[in-house]
Amino acid sequence: MKLTLKIKLLPTAEQAELLLETIRETNTVCNAISDVAWSKRIFNNFKLHHEVYHVYKSTFKLSSQMLVRSVAKVADAYKLDKKTKRIFRPLGSIAYDSRIMTYKTDNIVSLWCIGGRQKINFVCHNPAYLPYIKGEADLVYKKGKFYLFQTVDVHENDVEDVEEFIGVDFGLTDIVVTSDGVKHSADWINSYREQKQKVRSSIQSKGTRSSKRLLKRLSGKERTTATIINHSISKSIVSSAKEQGKGISIEDLTNIRFTSKRRNKKFRTKLGRWSFGQLRSFLTYKATLNGVKLVAVEPRYTSQTCSSCFHIGERKNKVFKCTNNKCEVDVVDADENASKNISLLGISVNNPERCDMYSCSVHY
Repeated sequence: MKLTLKIKLLPTAEQAELLLETIRETNTVCNAISDVAWSKRIFNNFKLHHEVYHVYKSTFKLSSQMLVRSVAKVADAYKLDKKTKRIFRPLGSIAYDSRIMTYKTDNIVSLWCIGGRQKINFVCHNPAYLPYIKGEADLVYKKGKFYLFQTVDVHENDVEDVEEFIGVDFGLTDIVVTSDGVKHSADWINSYREQKQKVRSSIQSKGTRSSKRLLKRLSGKERTTATIINHSISKSIVSSAKEQGKGISIEDLTNIRFTSKRRNKKFRTKLGRWSFGQLRSFLTYKATLNGVKLVAVEPRYTSQTCSSCFHIGERKNKVFKCTNNKCEVDVVDADENASKNISLLGISVNNPERCDMYSCSVHY
């Protein structure tokens, strides 16, 4: 499985200036190549290389391989859309491959820069993935710091066939509720988001230069916090499933923002910030790496169906009430009930021959 490893560089002041100069020069070359590609309608990597290589090799200060990577970057940009001319930001990311980037021992990476190779210290919070480095890396400059987004090819464990599944119910009140009784509340992250929104609104109302600089400095913190929480939740769910020898069953919430009932502005704002897609992607790749089976099921009526008798009941906010007089279940937590239904649906999807287990008798 191919993943992206985030590596933070720790350059000296002199090295930082060389990196910035290299980034600016490379993006200047990319814009020059884009001008040629757009004017002559040459979008093929091979043809574009022969068109610009010798001219720009003598004009700009880039090495041969860095120029090759710049041509490839422009060609890849036009693969998406040939109707719009591509313009590259002065401090946009640039690509490195094994010919102009080498990883050394003691957390040192050697990068080509204008003025010669630079050996730069780095820190990585996932050092276990370093032996699996393979392919290109993107050098990114963000908020005064340099990062390498390195591609790694990690060995996948064989996915084991399982009979039981842990049902995972995604929600706004509780981020996740599992069928084995684990809850991850959203109270803290919701209050954190509301607080950050008040701060942003207060700063935006001023409209001064310093307020705009402050907004730029604060941007991304809320997203980073939510990402860390999603990583922690997905890791705990996958670890629990692996220990119990079970699979993971989740809801397929694609297009939920368009199919959900439109309520007040506050609810729509909360729904828009709901990062269920990111949590699903984290669960997917972590489950694959650990050899845990993961299936996605239809979420319709999972929170309105009784997990005991499978009859449609009544749900109001966090409370579910079964309307079947013969059922022993009276009032339960709606998300816990939904997670159990998702678990049973996971078994049905994984074992189609057992689909009759999720059915109920008809009463008149």
